[in-house]
Amino acid sequence: MRDHEPTIRVAVDPTNPGQFFACCGLLELADRLWPGAEGWFVKGGREFKIACGGTLPELLAILVMDPPTEIMHLEASGLEVAPILAPLAFTFDGGSTTGLVLDAWTRIALVKGVAQVTSNAPWNFWSGQQTSMRIWSGLRAELVLQLNQFTPEKYPDLLSQRLLQKGRFGFDPGPAWNALDVGFSLNEHNVEVESSPATELLAACGLQRFRPVMNEDRDGFDYFTWHSPSPPLVAAAAMAGVIRDRHTLRYRASVNTRGQYAALGFAYTLNAGDNNE
Repeated sequence: MRDHEPTIRVAVDPTNPGQFFACCGLLELADRLWPGAEGWFVKGGREFKIACGGTLPELLAILVMDPPTEIMHLEASGLEVAPILAPLAFTFDGGSTTGLVLDAWTRIALVKGVAQVTSNAPWNFWSGQQTSMRIWSGLRAELVLQLNQFTPEKYPDLLSQRLLQKGRFGFDPGPAWNALDVGFSLNEHNVEVESSPATELLAACGLQRFRPVMNEDRDGFDYFTWHSPSPPLVAAAAMAGVIRDRHTLRYRASVNTRGQYAALGFAYTLNAGDNNE
């Protein structure tokens, strides 16, 4: 956009990878709803701004307006998808077109010589009785209740508004992720933990395009802030460290696992500016 006056502002903790990817998700959705949207970080990466044709309440209202559709069959390949991994298809115009498909947690691989849709480590954190649709539906319902109680001054702190929840994707490593230490799968035992429904949903949207730099074992990754107004295509390259400036900050995060359960952990700053180490 030529006019870089932001219409969307959210506070963000850049060491929280869930909040970081939620900002990426906000930009992705803003550009799909109002083409030409541009986003960037300010204040040392602690605030994210988007210049677009809409507002944060409008974007969130559209996000939760209709439930997604499970994709159980891949038309291009003919492969079946297990419910636990089903991609989610969204429409933003009342069902006329598919506006966005989320499937970052899946990949096609050969298993004993047979092509199958399987999990894409590390982004499929859930197990047990959870499915992508059940998780999204539960988080969506929680966010609707939360938004109904929001006053205008609460929207900038959207990503830090946490609730006790039973189902989550595992992107928000809030204080409740210390529950990993209990030693069993929280999803399987229906235990509530505290996390942000907005962070969880928006991070799922952000990871569809914004993929971090994974380490060899895929149990950790790096991501980078960017500080120039950028559309999603450019911003996705910047968050992977392809485009840097003197304000760029690099963060390294890990995936915390215990048994079949996993979640993102907090990140730490690796370097600043254009340095590679």
